[in-house]
Parts: sequence; structure tokens; C-alpha cells
Amino acid sequence: MRVAILGVGGLGRTLASELRGDSRVTSLLLVDLYGERARVLTGIRGRVAIEAKQLNVENRIALTKAIAGVDLVINATLPKYNLAIMQAALEVRANYLDPSAAGPREPGGLAGIFEQLAMGEAFKDAGLSGLVSMGLDPGLSNVMARSAAERLDTIDAIRIRSGGVATLPGYTSFPLYSREVFLSDILTPPSVWLDGALQDRAPLSEPEEYGFPPPVGSQRTYLISHEEVKTLPKFLHKPIGRVDFKYVLDPHLVQAILSLDKLDLLADSHMIRVGNQMVSFRRAFLAAFPEPSALVLPLEGAESLSVEVEGQTGARRVVHRGDITLTHQEANRRRSTTAASYLGAVGAAIGTALIADRATPRAGVYPAEALDPTRVFKEWAARNLPMQWSERALDA
Repeated sequence: MRVAILGVGGLGRTLASELRGDSRVTSLLLVDLYGERARVLTGIRGRVAIEAKQLNVENRIALTKAIAGVDLVINATLPKYNLAIMQAALEVRANYLDPSAAGPREPGGLAGIFEQLAMGEAFKDAGLSGLVSMGLDPGLSNVMARSAAERLDTIDAIRIRSGGVATLPGYTSFPLYSREVFLSDILTPPSVWLDGALQDRAPLSEPEEYGFPPPVGSQRTYLISHEEVKTLPKFLHKPIGRVDFKYVLDPHLVQAILSLDKLDLLADSHMIRVGNQMVSFRRAFLAAFPEPSALVLPLEGAESLSVEVEGQTGARRVVHRGDITLTHQEANRRRSTTAASYLGAVGAAIGTALIADRATPRAGVYPAEALDPTRVFKEWAARNLPMQWSERALDA
């Protein structure tokens, strides 16, 4: 299968390394706004030759020309480009995959994941597969939720908790994925699924101390906008009481971001003067954090994902819990990156493998929970990655 990866930051670069050794992949095309960042990856060891191109994905004509002839297009750039790249994939009759979705284009508008799913008929008519939001979370988290839900007769709640700890000299808290996507995620009003409908909540609300496996341990988590909450109630085909997603954040960073947002300083249009230049305060704020794709030296700490599904089977009320935890040092040993980038890239690589094997649902556009958990977990285990399951009985 001929694969094009658009964007070779932390996740895209790591994904290229993963796919370079997959026998199902026959060629790789790496496209990035910064050509040298793509060209340097052509030296990665592996069985497949890599071609690099410099391109702005906003240039629709150039993009369509560049990806003509590939079998799968993976958008590892910003999620705001998902829809345009899906359209380009349709034009060249290529399958499509991405690791995450965008928020609404305007306040109160339709979430990006729903706009993508609405393209299902077009992909179906073309005989193509679109696998959206297939990384770690969203992605593996959706599949884990489905696997646990299938063991229950009724589902009271699905709780997804994600995050980790990392130590870097000079920083007390920083995102391990795209800084712009990070800020967008936490400022977009999050939704919870409750009483049969999506309900909006205030950004970074409902704080909760959550116990992750060691070495992450107990951490403060907050509601943030995430795709699983929007798709699981539709695609699990069972009534669900509540679905929510919470992410680990430093309370001081939460307080700072909420305060800056209330002062309207994080609006794209708010400009400040730095020396002789006018720059966006939002961009200056994000530049204060390290660039995630540049974190190529081992970090202390680890990344965790925990999925809990609570419900009833027969006369028993139980919680099935799945945990994934990986240290940054182990991720660096494997792919010279952080655990966040590595695990996200593995999720996308598994999606790629299932598209190559024609193991996705029939033609159309689907989220990760539409995949067969057995096939996904087989690919996960083949990479010798951890996934621990436990069951806890609840009082009747």
C-alpha cells in the first residue's frame, strides 16, 4: 500500500518510522510545510523508500497533485485541515486516516468529528474507507471502551482519563502534543453525554483526582473537549448513562489559561508589540512552551490512558478497566520520541494496517470504535506494548 503522511512533526515523524518496517506498506510520501523536516527522514532505516515533498496543505491544487496515486492519505497536520484533506483524498480516490478531529468552526457549531462522519456517503459511493480520530486517545480509547462495553448488558458510565507526568529542566508544565491543538482542546467547551444527549460544560470544569498506574500515580484531571464523548454513544449501539473525558493538567496552568481567556488575551486577533513587530499574544504564549516535536532526548515520567466502563452483567454491577502506561524513556528507546507521540503514532499505524488488510467496516467514514477490538489488540500486542485489564465489583 502506498501511503502519504501529511505533516512530520512529533507524531508524523514517529508514524513514518513505524510504517517503514511494515510489510503492508510499499512506499511512503512525506509532505511538510518545512521541506527539510521531511527530507531528513528519508534516511530512516527500513525496507521502504521514502519520498519527501515541501508543500502547504492549504494549497488544494498542489496537494491533490502531490497525493495522486497513493492508496492512503494520513493527516498528521492540524485537525482544522481534516475536511479539506478528506476532499482531496476523494478526488484522487485514496483512503483517509487522521489521529484527531477539530472543534466547531464557530461557537455552538457542529463538532468537526460530525462534519467528517457526514462525508460517509461520499466515501461509500467511491468505495473508500475513512478512519477518523485513530490515535491513542481518541483511537485506542474508543476500541477499549467498545471491548469493555461488549461484556456488559447495560452501560451506566464510560470514563476516559488521560495524561501523564514529564520532567524537563526550566519547565513545570507543558503539553506533549501540538501546542495549538492543546490550547484549542482545553478552551473549547467540553461535552458530556448524559440523559441521552450531549451537554456542554464549562472549559476545564469538574476537577477530579484520579489514580493512574505507577509511575504516573494520582493526578488532577479536568473535563476537556474530546471525540470519544461524541461518537461512543452512537456507535456502541447500547444505551449509555454518561460518557466523559478528563485530562491531566497542572492546576496552576489551568488557572493561568482560564484567566488569560477571560481577559480575551488568547483570541487570535489580540496582537501585542514585541520590539518592532506585532505578534499574536496567543502565539507568544504558546511559544513559551517547548516544541513537542523537538523533544528527542529521554524525558523522565510516563504517559497513561485509563478507560473505565461501568454497568451490569446479569445480576452483577461491575467496572471493567483498561490501562495503558508507557514511560518516556521506553518510547525514546524505541523511536527517539515521547510516550505521547509514540503511542499516538502506534494507534495511527494500527489503523493503517487494518485499512491495508481491508479489516475496517465496509466503505464509508467511521470512528475507531467501529473496528474489531480483537484485530486492534492483536496489532497492539505484536508491538509488545502494555495493556492491563481489571474488574471491580460494585455493591448492588
